[in-house]
Amino acid sequence: MADPDGVRLQKILSQAGIASRRVAERMIVDGRVDVDGRVVTELGTRVDPDVSVIRVDGRGCCSTTLWFIWR
Repeated sequence: MADPDGVRLQKILSQAGIASRRVAERMIVDGRVDVDGRVVTELGTRVDPDVSVIRVDGRGCCSTTLWFIWR
């Protein structure tokens, strides 16, 4: 789950528009975030957003899939 070369979890949540970094930190401490099926409560946890499945309150978020729409 933890990737020493990854991105901090609160930064990923912030960039995804889920919450500000400070609010994301509170969500992590409250046990509302899980990565790959494991609840994360430690701040500073680093994960690879391209590989890890991140959920907030049981709902998936932070997909890095790019969609292209052609006209």
